[in-house]
Parts: sequence; structure tokens; C-alpha cells
Amino acid sequence: MTMPTIDATEVNVYQRRGANGQTHYQYDFKVTMADGEIHRERRKARGATSETAARQIGQRRLHEVLRKGPSSRRGVMRLPTVAEFAPTWIDYGRAKRHKPSTLRNKEVLLRCHLIPLIGKLRLNEINEKTLAMVVKAREGQEPGSVNNLLKYIVALLRCANELGHKVEIPKPPYLEDDTESVWYTPEQLEELVKSAAMFKVAELVLILLAGEAGLRSGEVSALRWTDIDLAKREVNVRHNLVRGHEGTPKGGEARTVPMSGRLCRALTQLKALEGGVGRVLRREDGSDMTTDSQRTVLRRVALYAGLPAYGMHALRHCFGTRMMNGGAGGKVVMRLLGHAKLATTERYVHAADEHCRSAIDRLMPA
Repeated sequence: MTMPTIDATEVNVYQRRGANGQTHYQYDFKVTMADGEIHRERRKARGATSETAARQIGQRRLHEVLRKGPSSRRGVMRLPTVAEFAPTWIDYGRAKRHKPSTLRNKEVLLRCHLIPLIGKLRLNEINEKTLAMVVKAREGQEPGSVNNLLKYIVALLRCANELGHKVEIPKPPYLEDDTESVWYTPEQLEELVKSAAMFKVAELVLILLAGEAGLRSGEVSALRWTDIDLAKREVNVRHNLVRGHEGTPKGGEARTVPMSGRLCRALTQLKALEGGVGRVLRREDGSDMTTDSQRTVLRRVALYAGLPAYGMHALRHCFGTRMMNGGAGGKVVMRLLGHAKLATTERYVHAADEHCRSAIDRLMPA
């Protein structure tokens, strides 16, 4: 049987607008079959978020027609593999304006985990056995890391569904994650504050913004003097700075956190020294602070205080725990920490023995 010849030298791609007002890509090609019949396909390139991706989909379909004939599909293409769909997933996140840090995490996860483990599988071949295999392959990692990997696989499949691919989303076999995060106790925080006061005012402000206002590392880096209201004693958390990319705080919501008295005094002193323009905290060369530069400051302060350098997030855990154990309700602490779910806030609250004892003493008769 004579193989069909290509009547068009390439697959053409067009951008079209649907009835709902949304735009999509369409591929178009034409081939002459062995019996002389001209077959033309002009279809929506499902899942394509760029002209390049749409052309690749059209080329795969063209090659399939050449091998099997136009009736081999009847309008249904074989689903792409995870490796083939990966660029579309990234493009989709970029189109949805996902945070640069989120996109970077996806790229790292794809390169280090998804592509090596399941890159050759087609989207409809991913099932519960596949997820169980992923868990076993990464059994040496922390449960939280494995669970995060499973969540990203589910997110990839949900993206595929939203872009028109018909795939089932298996139930992830999440691992129990009862690992207690490290945190600074209130007593340790006081030692850190005393230690930071022996250095520069900026270093004291750094400790207090995380330990007494609960700011994330990226929120501390992004903070500008225009976000500080000393008269009202409020910190307006509007931005997040991660790896040089500034965006909204995690969760997409700004929030206002009242200042403690000593945070307000420290910020007042720092403003008088620095002039109150631009970022509140900067590195010595004037550039933006990074997670590493914050960690360096905390390490120096903790070493002087004779304490372990857990990291900035341990200060945030301390803030959440002090608020909850001090009588603030879960909803209040959730709002102060900028969480979308109360379950997330609960992971930031740690119970010490003395808090358990004081709770009994307050509520039970002597």
C-alpha cells in the first residue's frame, strides 16, 4: 500500500476566540491519501497554551494520520505523557499568574521527581498504583515532602482536565505527618531579643517582625516603610519577596498586624537612623534581603544567645503558639498569620507542659 503524501509542508496554527470569549489555539493541516482523497483536519489544540505547543499537538496528529489513516482517531487523540504535558502545565500556571516561587517549585519537582518517576506515562495511565509507586520510590524523604509531591501530581491532572483532557484523578495515599516543627519557646525568644539588642537595631527589628508579628521570611524582605504605620502601631503586610520576585503574600491576601510595644520602638529607632525610605530591612550593600541573609543574621544572634539557629520560620511558630496559648482564638491567630485554613494554623501551635498545667489550673476547681 502506498503511503499517503503530505500536501502541506507544515502544520498551520491559528488563535481563535470561542463563544465564551476565551481564546484557544487551533491546528490545521492537509494530506493526500493513497486513494487520492484529500484529508484535512482543523481542530482545537486541546491543552495548548502557546503557539509552539499547539503546533506540536498538530504535528503528532499529522504523523498519526500518516501511520494509521484519518479514521484512527475519530476526533480523539492519545493523551500526552507527563513529560510532554509538563511545558503546558508550566505555561498554564504562568497564564494564571501563579507566583514565580510556585512556578520554580514546579520546575524543580518536574526535573527531580515527576519526569524521572512517571515522565513516560500518559496522563490517563496514572492511577492509585502509580501514586503508591511514587511513595515507595521516595520513602526515604520526610512525609511532608512526599505528600507535597502527591499534591503536585494531582494538580497536574486537574490542570489536564481543565484543558479538556479526560483523565481520572486517583485518591492520593497521603502519609501521616505528625512531625513536630522546631520552634522557639517564649523564653528562648526573650534571649534572642536580648542578644539582637547587642547588635544593630535592624537585627532586632528582624527578630521582632518574625517573632512578635509573625511575618514570613519573604514578607519581611518585601516590607517597605510605606507599609509601616507607627502612629497606629500597625504593620501592613502587602507583599512577598522570594528569589527576587515580588508579589502578593502567600494566599494572595494582604493583612494588617498590630505591633507590640517594643517592635514599634525598634522600628521608630530604625526609621530615625535609616531615613524611612524604601525597604525597612536591607543588606549592608543596600540590596534586598534574602532568606540566606536573614538566616545569617539569626545564626549570629542565636550563637551569641547560646541557642540553636532553627531558622526564621521557627520565630513565626513561636508567634502563633504564644498567641494561641495566651488566649487568642484560632480565627484570630489564623488572620494574624495570614492563613486561609484553620488546619494550617493548628500546625503552628505547640503545647508545652506548663501551658497544659496552667489550662487545668484555670478551668478546674482546686
